[in-house]
Amino acid sequence: MDRNGSRAARDGADLTGDLFPVREVEQPRTIVLRGREVRYLLKRSARRRRIAFLVDETGLSVQVPWRVGGHVVEEEIHKAARWILAKLEEWSRRAPAPRRAWTDGAALDYLGRSIALAVVHDPVATLVEFKPEGLLEVRSPTPDDPAAVRAAVIRWYRRHAERHFPDRVDHYAPLLKVERPRILLSGATTRWGSCNGKREVRLNYRLMQAPEHIVDYVIAHELAHLLHLNHSKRFWNAVGRIFPEYEAARTELAAVSQHYMSL
Repeated sequence: MDRNGSRAARDGADLTGDLFPVREVEQPRTIVLRGREVRYLLKRSARRRRIAFLVDETGLSVQVPWRVGGHVVEEEIHKAARWILAKLEEWSRRAPAPRRAWTDGAALDYLGRSIALAVVHDPVATLVEFKPEGLLEVRSPTPDDPAAVRAAVIRWYRRHAERHFPDRVDHYAPLLKVERPRILLSGATTRWGSCNGKREVRLNYRLMQAPEHIVDYVIAHELAHLLHLNHSKRFWNAVGRIFPEYEAARTELAAVSQHYMSL
């Protein structure tokens, strides 16, 4: 068994004969790495072909093919111990994102531009309109309810994302010589985009806060996954062909991700 778990992927194929096959299971586990007890979430999937590690604000998750044995999982975790502990330490040093104030005058971002929230009482209905002077006006029967104001703003961002993202996909897909994928909106709080084998590209509506070149980088990144469902050298070469400044954009996005994700 190697780190990619290729044997386990073949073993998991017989699950497809079940009438109601279980394809994903999550199990909380604990392991000691270099004297430190580390909790992690083990995610087994019949669709996965390789072992993968993810460290974010929720901690460590280990994604493995269905039939990979527990001892193999632990061996791979120990091999990656240095990287895992470094990432966990990095996340522990990050200050929590400040809570947003959903009140009149609060600051927002739209495609890299700073705009201000204007909350106005309207007894009839909730309406959101962007004003030329840089105000996002929210008219609401409940202007003092932060949750209602936030919900109205989120709907506004999503509407604009539904128009903006397809236009940018249509720009970059021909450059990569791939057909336009199905485009879906995502509300994930840990990733900006994703792509799967069904040619579905999910893009986070929160990207509408970022400058346009950051939006374009994420779109170029996900479109490149239509050719390479990994982060190999060939994948990054594909990204670079259509978006040469990807390294700078990736660094810039990492620096502001926590702020944008707090929307």
